[in-house]
Amino acid sequence: MVDQPYELMDARQAADALDAYLAERDPALRRLRGALADGGLDPDETLDGSVYSVCPLWAWITARITELGVDPHALADDPTRPGWPSWARHGRLVDPHPPAETIALVDGFASYLGRVIGAEVPEAAWRVGEHLLADHPLLNYPVLATDHHLIFLPAIPLYSAYQSAHGRAPMSGTEMLAHTRRTIDALHGEGPEAAAIQEPLVTVVAEVDCFDVGLREDIPAEHPQIVPRLIDELCAREGVQSVHRYGPAALVVDVPDWDELRLKLWCTLWLQRHLPR
Repeated sequence: MVDQPYELMDARQAADALDAYLAERDPALRRLRGALADGGLDPDETLDGSVYSVCPLWAWITARITELGVDPHALADDPTRPGWPSWARHGRLVDPHPPAETIALVDGFASYLGRVIGAEVPEAAWRVGEHLLADHPLLNYPVLATDHHLIFLPAIPLYSAYQSAHGRAPMSGTEMLAHTRRTIDALHGEGPEAAAIQEPLVTVVAEVDCFDVGLREDIPAEHPQIVPRLIDELCAREGVQSVHRYGPAALVVDVPDWDELRLKLWCTLWLQRHLPR
């Protein structure tokens, strides 16, 4: 399949992409086991299938990702790209991007996370992401879902990998464990994330020379401190020229080198990590 972004796929392409993602799960897990063994860890002990095992596993992966840094090539020129997992080729990676070894570690972790969560939520099933709102961030992505919640498993680990690669604070093992437990609760229909399936955290509309960003209305109402933090961190990102808040849940962002999907995904993943639970 051509490396077309998930958001631009038709129904048949999205179904094929889901099949490709699922076919990659066992090989990705085998590569993770090999990386652990090369690092002096016992794969059977490290990957024991428990929810808690996510914590030390992610801590080890984060340390390795930090060592690897970023790839010297631009995305378009990276000779390793054809060998990346399909989700990375169809997803919205940006430069400077992590190298192939980091992407493989995230891929293996996502496979393991799927097994851990699947054991805790046996009613969860793999399907093509869909939503009543056409611009939902997971439209056409391969997601693990119940009637209450859906999740694209590589998203948060990839976000953290970018943090590590760029020398910023990544998610700790404890944070990743908390994220996993929240995801399990949400798939069971429990906790605040389960109720969020009907409305995305962020919507982005391209205007002339800027983007209009709308946050879900409950975010500033219930967490008034979160929007200023988001603005501060967004302003610090390369290429962002200005962010203006013109309403409690409304921003105008001037970032000429980004497209609306990149901005939407960045804001969504930032909020998923930082919203109080």
